[in-house]
Amino acid sequence: MTYPSVLFINCTLKQSPEVSNTDALWRCVAHFYCQQGCQIRSLRTADLQILSGTTLDEGTGDDFPQVLSQIQQADILILGTPLIWGNRTSECQRLIERLYGTLSAQVDAATGQPILYGKVFGLVAVGDQDSCGQGGAIAHTCQDFSRLGCIHPPHNWVTWFRPIDTEADFIEAEGKHAVSVNKAAKVLVENSIALLEMLRNEPLSTNLHAATQTAKKLSQAATVETGTFILPKTITTKDSPSQNEISYRHVTKRIWTVMQAGAQRGFKFKVVSLEDRTFLAERAGKGFIYKIYPGHFSFRIRYQDYDAEQLKSHKLSLLAQQGLAVPISYGTFKSAVDIPDDLPSPIVAKPESGSLSQNVFPNLKTPEQLQQAAATIEASGDVIKLESHISGRDYRVLVINHQYAGCVERRPANVVGDGRRTIRELFHLRNQEPGRGDRYETHTTIHKLVFDRTSRQRLESAGYSLETVLLEGEVFYLQEKITASTGSDYIDCSDQLHKSIAEDCVAFSHRFKTLTLGFDVITTDITRPLTEVGGAFNEYNFLPYVDLHENCNIGKKRSVCALIWDYVEANADRIVTERFDPF
Repeated sequence: MTYPSVLFINCTLKQSPEVSNTDALWRCVAHFYCQQGCQIRSLRTADLQILSGTTLDEGTGDDFPQVLSQIQQADILILGTPLIWGNRTSECQRLIERLYGTLSAQVDAATGQPILYGKVFGLVAVGDQDSCGQGGAIAHTCQDFSRLGCIHPPHNWVTWFRPIDTEADFIEAEGKHAVSVNKAAKVLVENSIALLEMLRNEPLSTNLHAATQTAKKLSQAATVETGTFILPKTITTKDSPSQNEISYRHVTKRIWTVMQAGAQRGFKFKVVSLEDRTFLAERAGKGFIYKIYPGHFSFRIRYQDYDAEQLKSHKLSLLAQQGLAVPISYGTFKSAVDIPDDLPSPIVAKPESGSLSQNVFPNLKTPEQLQQAAATIEASGDVIKLESHISGRDYRVLVINHQYAGCVERRPANVVGDGRRTIRELFHLRNQEPGRGDRYETHTTIHKLVFDRTSRQRLESAGYSLETVLLEGEVFYLQEKITASTGSDYIDCSDQLHKSIAEDCVAFSHRFKTLTLGFDVITTDITRPLTEVGGAFNEYNFLPYVDLHENCNIGKKRSVCALIWDYVEANADRIVTERFDPF
């Protein structure tokens, strides 16, 4: 028999060797584990340097990788934390935030399970009187570790709360003699070991990749019947919506931007399903139902090959058939080990399907970089697509109803030197710009800049620090990729786009009966034909972010959504009806 290994992580705010009440409570639990022959290890986060962040390694001086290694080696993980005013400690919160990074990194390639999946978890906590919301903190912490993949045995926590009639803490009150403490400790130990034995005999085999693909198929196969809509809620800009209303902030900025243009034509909007992003547009007792953008429902219904169109290799093939410049494709691969060693560099690795630059790795120059990128894509459950790297800036060209609507340049988050301010000061100054929302806010186009591991690495590579003063006009990019949530810029270039590029986009759009089509173009000079400067079309999609043009943070804002409603008005007899048909 292999005796279980137990790791106790004490998130007290006290450094060793200072006495910790949380540690004293843990010793009551450890006593029963020792009786079962378990191997016990413990550590205090306050003795370590666990840097803030959400990645597996935040760089120089970060002790989290060593902590994670110990967690992985343990069969049972017990977390300890004091509860202060009903909240877990900052040490505990930081550890959990770092563990969240395990959800998207180092997942099992075959099943998609994160590295804590199936880990047996227990909690030890001490606090003030049990009337300060302690139960919420306990439930919240257990829920967090459940999301990380851990499994909880019944009665998986041991707690002690200071009696209301005393100021004594756990040690002074001799809480170790409390019947409730020792009973809870014994039950936790026996249940956690029993659960571990069951998992050893039959580990969790859940395939999260397969579950994701099944869910996608079910979602894509779902149809909308108007008869199933029961009391859709009206979208309102009121600060306090009524029971039959819903705040406009619950819809994404791109969807709301289209609605605002429709409201100027007299339409009112209701939510049919936020999850399915289905809405109802109504004017004078007539209207239609649509998904994300008007016209997308009818397009999906008519276009049976829509799902195949989401594959990037198929998109590039159609662009090439049109005679448009595209990157050289090196094929698709199910696994990183299948990739040949002799591919020319630089190269781009990306998922065969996906959006928002997630897991896209440009300008890979070494086999090691390529393998690391490919392994990340493979771990996400997607097929790896490889193509040649095109140098230049990134542009989005928008076509609506087969008309050129606008062009924006997309730039990674950056600061521009003025010869006086430090990078830190410039960073904070940029985040004060009007219209920048928080990183995870959906009802915004422009997000605040984020300083993360990538930013720190770029500083170190340049020999800079946050206190460096950039020369006037010097641009320093805090991110490598263009990701909205990290603070990218959007610059209007509609009047600078060479007419041949716009004409190519419009001509290609006639392949599809869709109202909206966005093209990703990479080129060193948007004012010249792509063939002259080695530029290329990188992709197109049917639901482009129209709000980039309406709400760009640099240059002229373009009222592109008016073109959508121009089409609706021109075909109102067919679209805007008393039947409220899907459109």
